[in-house]
Amino acid sequence: MIARSIVIEGIQKVNIIEEEINPGVMKSKECLIESIASFISPGTELSRAYGLKKGATYPVRPGYCSVGKILAKGSDLKTVEIGDTVLFSGPHASHQVYDMAKSDGGVLYKLDPRLSPNEGAMMMMCWIAMNGILTVDVKLGDTVVIFGMGNLGMILSILYTEMGVKVIGIDPVAHRCEIARSMGLKNVIHCAPEDQIKTILESTHQKGADIVIDATGISAAVENAVLSTGRNGHVVLLGTPRVDYVTNITPILNAIHMKMLTVHGALNRRFPFEEKEGSRLSVRRSMDYLTELMLKKTIDVEKFISHVIKPEEIMSAYEGLMYHKDQYTSVIIRWE
Repeated sequence: MIARSIVIEGIQKVNIIEEEINPGVMKSKECLIESIASFISPGTELSRAYGLKKGATYPVRPGYCSVGKILAKGSDLKTVEIGDTVLFSGPHASHQVYDMAKSDGGVLYKLDPRLSPNEGAMMMMCWIAMNGILTVDVKLGDTVVIFGMGNLGMILSILYTEMGVKVIGIDPVAHRCEIARSMGLKNVIHCAPEDQIKTILESTHQKGADIVIDATGISAAVENAVLSTGRNGHVVLLGTPRVDYVTNITPILNAIHMKMLTVHGALNRRFPFEEKEGSRLSVRRSMDYLTELMLKKTIDVEKFISHVIKPEEIMSAYEGLMYHKDQYTSVIIRWE
């Protein structure tokens, strides 16, 4: 069987390679998957394609938001069957032998047949966004500020709004704010970075927000997030800072200390895929909830997707996501 895979071989060197895979008999926890769709993760993939991640090594096989059909499986996989359509954390490829225990994320989730492949591929980003909620103790009456109205920020805003708390979204890109408003998010502010702290304080009667989430991964935005948080508040780092940033850290540390803030790292590795003893939280539970929201169109995936491409168009998609953020928001690769 010939598999086609996307490989980042170096900075701005992205290729499609073909290779023979001979799955033979599946090992007990492996399955052979034929891909239908996969979602481009702008932060992770652009950091590699454009050399933003310090110390990154190449080649890299990008992607971790894939949907496909199981063609064969090992004896220990009890939650899926041959023929099932699944969401899995495998890289962009037409076919692959997949073991969730060895993948970057450890997800193998049978999709509700009422969901489209595009919705399934987007679900992984929705799960990542949920970590901006699950890491903190949200209270009725809280004011939540979300920095960045990209995919994560908009999804997180929808999820927090569904909980009934006051949500303020903020972004320096006007087009992103327009998209967020079109999703039904009412309190979205288009604001330059240098004005964000003042704007948030004005919107919270000078108190600062109870919970502030950075969904950008931009270090300057993290600084603004800390300085926008009220006493005894929580700061959540949902995005991954990657680019060098030089600043005076003393005001940030002073704010954390004097306002008694709690800072949370919200990488999507905090919770197990299956529920375990001592914790009711799991990835599967979260994805069951996200399925309900997608079926109700509370999260309307098609409103997020700006481009659907063929694998051969991957570099043009990276360029669009990197340099044309007013046109490119979410990109799906279709493998059929």
